[in-house]
Amino acid sequence: MSIQGEAIQAASLCQWPSLARKVAWTIVLCIASGGIIPGRTTCYAQSPSEPTAATPEKVTEGDVQAKQTTDQTGGSDPNDPIEEKNKSSRATPADSWGPVPSEKVSPANLAPFLLSYFNNGPVFGLPGTEVGDFRRRTQLSGDWGGLRTDLARHGFFFDLYSMSAYQDVASGGLKTGSAFIQNTQLSINVDTGRAGLWSGGIFHVTLESRYGSFSPQNTLTVGATAPQYTGLTFPGPFFVHNVLPTEYFLVQALTPKFSVVLGKLNVLNLADPTAFGNSYKYDFANLNFNKNPMALNFYNTTSLAAVGVWTPSKPLTLAAGVFDPNSQADNLATKAFDRVNIYGFAILSYTIGGLPGRSWAQFNWTNKPKIDLGAPFGQLPSGATSEAVGVLLGVSPSQALPINYRSTSWVTIGNFSQYLFVKDHSGAIAEKLGSGQPLRGIGVFGRIGYAPKETNPITRDGSVALIANGLSDGRPNDSFGLGIYRNGISRPLKDDFARLTGATATPKNEDGLEVFYDFAITPAIRVIPSYQHIWNPLTAAVAKNQRSADVFLVRLSLTW
Repeated sequence: MSIQGEAIQAASLCQWPSLARKVAWTIVLCIASGGIIPGRTTCYAQSPSEPTAATPEKVTEGDVQAKQTTDQTGGSDPNDPIEEKNKSSRATPADSWGPVPSEKVSPANLAPFLLSYFNNGPVFGLPGTEVGDFRRRTQLSGDWGGLRTDLARHGFFFDLYSMSAYQDVASGGLKTGSAFIQNTQLSINVDTGRAGLWSGGIFHVTLESRYGSFSPQNTLTVGATAPQYTGLTFPGPFFVHNVLPTEYFLVQALTPKFSVVLGKLNVLNLADPTAFGNSYKYDFANLNFNKNPMALNFYNTTSLAAVGVWTPSKPLTLAAGVFDPNSQADNLATKAFDRVNIYGFAILSYTIGGLPGRSWAQFNWTNKPKIDLGAPFGQLPSGATSEAVGVLLGVSPSQALPINYRSTSWVTIGNFSQYLFVKDHSGAIAEKLGSGQPLRGIGVFGRIGYAPKETNPITRDGSVALIANGLSDGRPNDSFGLGIYRNGISRPLKDDFARLTGATATPKNEDGLEVFYDFAITPAIRVIPSYQHIWNPLTAAVAKNQRSADVFLVRLSLTW
């Protein structure tokens, strides 16, 4: 097979109770509506301002009633944490979106941001939800005649999202031309406290599908180190025309400050989020602005995992766990944990001049062997050069090659996010962040990473992006973003390509730019045009000596 043919394949790898009846009917409704095109609300997919499943206090019916009585008598304490957590419960009786009286500890009462964080999208039944008039409604299907609100108040949250994308590689890359991609996501969260089961638990399940242009050769045509459209990684880069479970896990608080997470996680959603701008449904399309691209060398989209999360103080969260590098959406435990990823992170939340900010520091070590890029092959058989190039780009060879491996590798990455201007009044900031709603204002975020050059195609990377949301009172749900990135390619890998191709392939470091505008027709219906320019896309440079690519993308995002 020619180097170009191998490289086109490689692009797809390198980028690669009494409610029982109501619940049953709701599941039927969700599945039946799966063929409709689903998307979003005024809540962006926000990662938490304090991303931990630990539930620091128990909000029971007595707690809520006591707080309401105190409020009515004018004796509230503005510094009381219970006061802060129950602000919205003082609203009118028709307001169902705040804490709900519960005999058991409810994470949705105490840490509502967790649900939108897990969904990577807005959740019906949390603060910020709007029902009624179609133009203001945050979910297209509304309240289902009151059923959906009743379910949420009893701990059952059902959310459906749809992302339809039309992409056109106008010039450069591996191949020019257009493609259509349709992603659908159904997420179900069960709050065990509200459901009356046990205290402090959330059970989360997500099903995802991707339809449209079925071949990676027709979609991953930019030939860059990471997909130009993050939706191409769900439910997995090769799982097209499938509906697969990408997540099923339990988050359980064991003490007020310590929680565990057990099950299969979507790594590309849950790891490495910034405080805003994390969702390809509403924000940047390119994966470099949603995750650190080095993750693709260690993880598939989904991973079996066991994680412990500790919050020693309000601003600081620490976590560590073991992840299975062999997990896929279409298997449960194939070769599970024969090798491991060991991942840990620290999150620090803070304010600068009264404006919220946050930073993550992360480290991952693996004993799953990686190709030794310093000396990747032994003596190659005659005519195997193109296959060797394909192997370095991620394509499995059709014949046995003498490939050299290193037994371990690691990566350290970090990110920051900081608001520069907030249009919301000061009293709304904590409440919005605590429930996973976006702030109206301007913010900047960035990512950096470093990994050993002998085992990682990308050895250094950095990105920075600016997002403005809701600046106009006339269009409070619109947003705009501009970002740039650089992926430093391993020097040994560059030398390997030059040697194997007789110096005809001399890849350089990859740079990229993306600009998008999120036009909210309604809070639940969004049209998002974007433009990307990529300099020196790695696979395209090796396969076709292409030094750039121009990509136009239009997304229709719906939240049901």
